[in-house]
Amino acid sequence: MRNNLNLTDSLQSLYKTFDLFFWGMGFLFLVSCQTIEKKEKPQNLIPKDKMVEVLIDVHLFNAAKSVNRLPLQQTGMTPHQFIYEKHDIDSLTYEQSNAYYGADLDTYEAIHAKVKAQLEQRKTVVDTTIAQKKRAQDSLKFIQDSIKLQRLNIKSDDPPVIQSIQEINRDSI
Repeated sequence: MRNNLNLTDSLQSLYKTFDLFFWGMGFLFLVSCQTIEKKEKPQNLIPKDKMVEVLIDVHLFNAAKSVNRLPLQQTGMTPHQFIYEKHDIDSLTYEQSNAYYGADLDTYEAIHAKVKAQLEQRKTVVDTTIAQKKRAQDSLKFIQDSIKLQRLNIKSDDPPVIQSIQEINRDSI
């Protein structure tokens, strides 16, 4: 009988603990559910298209800093100062606009998708230009090597008349 009484007391204590736990969790759930107020639109909000351009410049400067800091340090200008001057904005306008767009995830993702697309487009243009310059350099080197090879072949195989013409050409250069 005494064991039954202890078992009943233990179960009641356990039920009280669970009851207290669930009430506590319910209270925390209700307290944590709050309305999130949308940020108020700043007076000098940067338009979305201009914000894309600003963010592109921010990304380009960050990439430049990671590749070669020396030119940036020599100018004494910080990347943000340059960006603010280029786009005729100030740091407060940038921060307020960034916070405003950041509060709306869909808008912010759309802005960053445009930034990514334009950066990829610029990368393609740069890669194409580099490949064209490399091909031109390779072609020039091939031509120079061909001319050197021809000169070597002419010197050893040609009759004295051609060698004398070559000497005249060398003297005139």
